[in-house]
Amino acid sequence: MSDKVAVHFRKTRTTAHLFQRIKHCRKCGNYSCLWDDRCLSCGAERCWIDVPEMVQAVQKHRAQTSMLFIGTIGAAAFLLARNTKEMALALIGTAVLLTLYALLSKQFKSIIYRRTLSRLVLHEMKKIREGLLLDIGDAEKDFKAGDKKTAYEKFREIGYFINDDSIKLLKVYCLNHFVIRSDMNLELASLLPGQFNKDFVRYMHEVGKVRPQLFTREVLDYVLKYCSAIEALPEGPHVLTAAAGAALRVKGYLRTYRQLLLERAVDLPKERLLRLCRMLAESQEYDAELTATVRHVVKLKFASDPEFQGIL
Repeated sequence: MSDKVAVHFRKTRTTAHLFQRIKHCRKCGNYSCLWDDRCLSCGAERCWIDVPEMVQAVQKHRAQTSMLFIGTIGAAAFLLARNTKEMALALIGTAVLLTLYALLSKQFKSIIYRRTLSRLVLHEMKKIREGLLLDIGDAEKDFKAGDKKTAYEKFREIGYFINDDSIKLLKVYCLNHFVIRSDMNLELASLLPGQFNKDFVRYMHEVGKVRPQLFTREVLDYVLKYCSAIEALPEGPHVLTAAAGAALRVKGYLRTYRQLLLERAVDLPKERLLRLCRMLAESQEYDAELTATVRHVVKLKFASDPEFQGIL
């Protein structure tokens, strides 16, 4: 009996930019990408401000400082004026400069925002990394406590910023404790490790059952690279068959993954085998070996099926 548990993952935010996923503690300056109200560094609660809000605050402060500087220069010119005409010129000049500054700031608002953001992130990079390390430590506590669901959800958020093999495989290990369903917000290509890993292949097996469309080119290349090692695992043949079926989504993959198709054609489900027959029939480059293999499989399994008649 399987010891896997059914779970529903916390929804992850959809953001246009990575910096929108991080927040800053007003009390101690710590950064975090997690959803907790409490700061992991100082323990303060409801102390967070988003990075875009920080940028806006910096821009507002700089704008006020600049306008104050212009106003100070204007006031000095007014006080040093020797007559009414010079006083009027000082006031008019100050008003013109302030208006010009406001107009230019509005016109180049997006450029100023990006520049301020870039400078802020570069200046705070060390603190951001330190904050993410605190987040990792927090996720590891949940992991060690047996709360794999919360641990995965935290590692998933951290993975947007730090996605090395250690984070990837911790996520995979957590995912292998859950019942994988098609309605889940699943990931696969983003979890590809740098080398062969049994836990990842087991997870890939479960994904292949419910979301074969997640077998992207990167995943197929991984399968092709470690084909022999994957086949040696209990679930290996099923993974290879799922990968072969996924390779049929794009006609151009016929040549790239032909060896995989040659070896797994006999295990392809009917609709995938039918797809392969049609692709071979339409291909301008005749592949005698693959065509002969597919013909043999059709004769062996679907000889009397009218859908296969006359294709090859």
